[in-house]
Amino acid sequence: MKIVGIGGLPRSGKDTLAELLIQSGYFGFSFGDFIREQAKLRHKDKPDPISVVNMTETSNWLRDAHGADVVLKEALKAFEEANQNKTYKGMVLFSVRAPVEVDWILEHQGEVIWVEASDQVRYDRSIKAQRAGESKLSLDEFKRQEDLQWKPQPGIPAEAQMNTSYVKEHATIILENNEDDLTAFFAKAKETLAKFIDH
Repeated sequence: MKIVGIGGLPRSGKDTLAELLIQSGYFGFSFGDFIREQAKLRHKDKPDPISVVNMTETSNWLRDAHGADVVLKEALKAFEEANQNKTYKGMVLFSVRAPVEVDWILEHQGEVIWVEASDQVRYDRSIKAQRAGESKLSLDEFKRQEDLQWKPQPGIPAEAQMNTSYVKEHATIILENNEDDLTAFFAKAKETLAKFIDH
């Protein structure tokens, strides 16, 4: 079974890339969506429960309380349940943010794709497509919040934290997405993913 992990900073295009694989017959699991739903519960009394700060805190809390691989286990459980009723071409895990997730994918001969987009491009996208439960931020604050996920922060066990720099460093494929032309990105993505989609 083919296994593809997709990482990238917020609004880089991870979900769009994953959707191509899902449409071609892959089972998809978004680590970001899982954490987002947990953050909505944990920070329900706040005006911005799914801000990067609150999602980071939620992720760190979950991993510290239940193990660094807690989200990965949820993904594999969901795949096992779905696979009982349908045969999938492979599995795509997206919004990969933790070393344990990257290591598992690579140990199972999978590929890790990092979607790269500039800070300004991603910030502009976040303003255009703001989710309910997010607050409008300045570019500086947008980048500051992302730094909480880039490297482990002091005071919390490193294995319980997200580390997106690790994901990028261990990616087997880098895909740039700095344009606003969705058609062009789809074309580039299909070319990059040809070996996963066509066979």
